[in-house]
Amino acid sequence: MAENKKDKKKGTKREKVERKERRFVPSQNQSSLYSGLGGMAGALALGAGVYGQWIREPALPWAQYLVAGGAVTLGIALWFSDLGADPIRVGPVGVAVEKGTELTRIAWCDLKRVYIEDKALRLEGDDLLLSVPLAAHPHAAAWILKEAVARVPDALDVKGSATDGLPEPKDGDGEQVVVENLQITGRHCAESDTAISFERDARLCPTCAQVYHRDHTPEKCVTCGGGLAGRAYAP
Repeated sequence: MAENKKDKKKGTKREKVERKERRFVPSQNQSSLYSGLGGMAGALALGAGVYGQWIREPALPWAQYLVAGGAVTLGIALWFSDLGADPIRVGPVGVAVEKGTELTRIAWCDLKRVYIEDKALRLEGDDLLLSVPLAAHPHAAAWILKEAVARVPDALDVKGSATDGLPEPKDGDGEQVVVENLQITGRHCAESDTAISFERDARLCPTCAQVYHRDHTPEKCVTCGGGLAGRAYAP
């Protein structure tokens, strides 16, 4: 009898589920290709001009024009280029910009406004602003908007015409990767304001990823209104 109770108790233990998100690498369209070629040409001209003006003896009389022209060309190319865009991750816990091994992430629950400005999708929080260039990340932007509609519709400030050029989100878009570098420790429970000192004490809303202490998880999420009974999960 004791063994049955023990087994039953083990069976009620909450298991940690491995969460995945979509990883999008920047695409290179025709304009970004031209920007890259222009950048290389500008850099070469600038380098040749610097050599001819300040290194070579005697200095070349037309080197100053190479410096000026190269600098202008390089600046224009960098202004219009999307080649430096970073990979974007979109999933159940929010959106992240990947810079090398570092992830800058904003949770759905922390989004205050989602809008399009200067050919980029802007994700604005209280103290963080992420920018997703539409030309380099059309699929990522489409998935962000799709997820935002379902998770945090009140944060959307995007007119329909602004998204006309975006592709339709498909299940095969992006690469499925495991959610990592999720910063939970140090946050406060949205219900009780209790500090989360240990990750194991945290419970997340499956809709907006709002954080709660396991001892103070409400029936409904205070941010998105979604039900939490039996649905809140450990990070």
